[in-house]
Amino acid sequence: MSRLLPLFYFSVLYGAFLAGMLYLRAQDVADHAAAQTFPRATVLLLLAIGVPTTLQFFFAPILPLFERDAQRFLDGEWWRLITPLFVQDGGIGGSIFNLVNLFFVGLIGERLWGSWRCVAIFFVCGILSEAVALNWQPIGAGNSIANFGLAASVAIVALISTRQRLVQLAAGGALACGLVLVLLRDIHGAATILGVIVGMVLLLINGGNVLKTHTSA
Repeated sequence: MSRLLPLFYFSVLYGAFLAGMLYLRAQDVADHAAAQTFPRATVLLLLAIGVPTTLQFFFAPILPLFERDAQRFLDGEWWRLITPLFVQDGGIGGSIFNLVNLFFVGLIGERLWGSWRCVAIFFVCGILSEAVALNWQPIGAGNSIANFGLAASVAIVALISTRQRLVQLAAGGALACGLVLVLLRDIHGAATILGVIVGMVLLLINGGNVLKTHTSA
């Protein structure tokens, strides 16, 4: 089953991206055009995570100082609930994978939610997922779980807000793969569920129409 994990990861992230992109294209022209602004939140997140990620390969103490460590967290190092999102435990390949995924998921998430909500979803889902990970995967690091939370928030909005079959298939498939990851006690599955919850709450707060409310924020 572990060999299939990359397939599930890919399906969640890019299924959500596809669903979000198709959903946006189907909206009114005015709403769609308003959402196509410079992705400042995505660029900010890429810089905030990309800089310490790059530095960790030149300064070895950065990763152990920032990574998730359940025992050290319980000993009072509270920052380990947040800082693991800014460094990576998957080497150069894993770091590139996470940053590239952040770029794509961030682009669609920011167009759907707006800049500040996109950042808020990213960190709320990321931090809450880190709390779950303290039990499921006590040692680790990476922004992938925050990527999954943001992706899931896009997928649930696309799934609920349209009757287009292709959008529903992409969004439903992405969320179904996330559920499989939960059953496998994979922290990316927990992040997917948290993203769904956050997305639904915000959708209810926005009266069911994300695009008409976020552009004025």
